[in-house]
Amino acid sequence: MMGKRLLLYIVLSFVALPFFSQNLDDFMTELKKGSELQNASISLCAMDAKTGSVVCEYNGKTSLTPASTMKIVTTASAFQLLGKDFRFETVLQHSGTFDKTTGVLDGDLIIKGSGDPSLNSEYFRKPEDTFHVANKWASILKDKGIKKITGQIVLDVSCFEEDIPGTWVWGDLGNYFGAAPHGLSYNDNKFYIVFKAAAKAGDSVCVKCTVPCIDGLCFQNSVKAGGSEDNAIVYRAPFSNNVTIHGTLPASSKTQSIEASLPDPSLLLAKHLQTALTTAGIELKNTATQKLTAYNRKQYTSSRSHLYTYRSPTLEKIIYFTTLHSNNMYAESIFKTMALKKGGWGSTWQGMTTVNNHLKSKGFDMSGLFINDGSGLSRSNAVTSEHLSKILQMMYADSSVKAPFYNSLPIAGVSGSLRSLGKGTALENNFRAKSGYITRVRSYAGYMKAKSGKDICVSLIINNFNGSPTDTKKKMEEIFLKVYELL
Repeated sequence: MMGKRLLLYIVLSFVALPFFSQNLDDFMTELKKGSELQNASISLCAMDAKTGSVVCEYNGKTSLTPASTMKIVTTASAFQLLGKDFRFETVLQHSGTFDKTTGVLDGDLIIKGSGDPSLNSEYFRKPEDTFHVANKWASILKDKGIKKITGQIVLDVSCFEEDIPGTWVWGDLGNYFGAAPHGLSYNDNKFYIVFKAAAKAGDSVCVKCTVPCIDGLCFQNSVKAGGSEDNAIVYRAPFSNNVTIHGTLPASSKTQSIEASLPDPSLLLAKHLQTALTTAGIELKNTATQKLTAYNRKQYTSSRSHLYTYRSPTLEKIIYFTTLHSNNMYAESIFKTMALKKGGWGSTWQGMTTVNNHLKSKGFDMSGLFINDGSGLSRSNAVTSEHLSKILQMMYADSSVKAPFYNSLPIAGVSGSLRSLGKGTALENNFRAKSGYITRVRSYAGYMKAKSGKDICVSLIINNFNGSPTDTKKKMEEIFLKVYELL
């Protein structure tokens, strides 16, 4: 009897996939007859989370632009290469001498960055506590007996290259989501541009101030009042203080604000720290700053002494916010940190090499997988839904990091970018995934418990749809529900 049952199980296992595929193919054929998807490229792959076997797919090996689902490639690799308990360390050092009797530090105060994206981040401080890190450091230096610093503040950002991924789009760079990683990231590498009220459509919307105050900015602003939502775009070259703003903001009798990327986060950190030191009663004889990059750090030959090491929250917590808010700067910082720790150089190119090598070591077929950044903002990224599902399965099978990776993913109908997906359906509270969205691209990759109770790794990418992003999301919801029913 046992032999017959085993034979029946084997037969059903071989029959199941073609049966499911046929049902899925018919469903997708009908779905593509609609005007929204008739010109679109679609890649879908669902795997058994426990075994890694493909249980249904549709163009699963077709390479498409993934948008922010590329972040699961980065975060999964980081959990395995760096560990969930990894912490960034920003070190306060000094050159010269420190006389504890007089309290005089006769030398420079050096801040050695490690690429920590969470330094003074709004995710880890109270909203009103904008000087959180600066005040903490000033207090620590005061407690060490420092009363006077004769030298300048030296900003050592040499852990990372000072550049953006070469395939990022010009129109993204000045906006908050285009904020680049930095050796000394600070304040989420963004600031707010506050506009005066403009109550009538067609009126000019003038810049009132920035929060926090950024020195030296030069605005060219043509924003007008109009429309029902924020359609203002910020253009700014890397490290430039020239800011151009085009577009519209809704007519309003109140001030409005938009988020933009910081020209140089380390300079804002230095400014805040100088203010905090003065407030704490520490005299600064020199308010100049010097920046040490990978290209000029050898010019600074003074010996250094340790003062204090600031440690970030754990990587587990940082990745949680990276995924929940789809924070590109966080993802790129993690990407470059893997490059630094495993390849010796915090660059985008080394990050690409490091992640590629890691996936190869895990047995991945890299055909069709093209990594050009860590966040998915680059349109040059390409990945198949099978790759994404295999990464999900890899993490499901890794007991050391399975839980923190799983818990980092937003929940359908509940949290993050999945808050409105599957609301009131079988997906609600039953699908955890990373979403992706850039112009003409929508994608999801995550875990679902199918109707049968089986844990499924499922990924879906759609490129070049005709409909609106909202309409396309509804079609994707239909596809996920079909997968839920079939499996």
